[in-house]
Amino acid sequence: MKISFDEVILRDYQLSDVEDEVRWTNTDTAWFYSDTPWMTLEPVDPDELRADMLDVMSGLSENAIRWRFEIEVAGQHIGTVSSYYLDENFEPTPWESIDQCKNAEENRSIRGLGIEICEMSFWGRGIGGKALTAFMEYFRSLGEHRFFLETWSGNARMLGCAGKLGFSEVKREKGTYVVDGKAYDGLVLEKRI
Repeated sequence: MKISFDEVILRDYQLSDVEDEVRWTNTDTAWFYSDTPWMTLEPVDPDELRADMLDVMSGLSENAIRWRFEIEVAGQHIGTVSSYYLDENFEPTPWESIDQCKNAEENRSIRGLGIEICEMSFWGRGIGGKALTAFMEYFRSLGEHRFFLETWSGNARMLGCAGKLGFSEVKREKGTYVVDGKAYDGLVLEKRI
C-alpha cells in the first residue's frame, strides 16, 4: 500500500529498508535520543531483523489495516509512522487484549500515533507534520476521528509539530523523565477531526 501527501509517501515496508533500520538502530541513533533520551537503544542483529521483517511482510494482505508505514521523501527512506491503542487512562493497551476482543470497536476509540524521522538531514522541514497528517487521514478513511501523541516537555520539535497540527494537551505528569539532571513532564496530546 502507498499513500502520497504533498512530498511525502507513506508505504509498506520493503526488504531494502532493513539496512536503514540496522543503521538507525546501531550507529545513526540521534533520532532515538532526541525522542527518548532517558532510554538505551539496543543494537539489532541484521539477520534477525531481516527474518522478522520477511515474516511481517509475508503476512500482510493488501486490504489489511496498517498500524505502521515507512516514510519516503524524494525516493529516500527516512523513517516511520506507527500507531497503537491507549485505554481510557492513556495507558498502552496490550496487543493480546486487542486480538482477543470480540468487538474491535472497543479498542479503536483511542489511537496513539508515533513518528520517527531518523534521517537528521530531514529534520525541521515540516515532513513530520505532513506524514502525521497523511497517517491521520488514512485512519479517518476507516472511520476514526480521535488521535493522541505521547511525548515529553523537552521534545521541542515534536511539540512544535503537534501544535501546528492542532493537537492540544490532555494529560501532564510532572517530573516523569530526568534528562541530564533536569526533570521533564510526560505529555499526552489529542486531536479530533
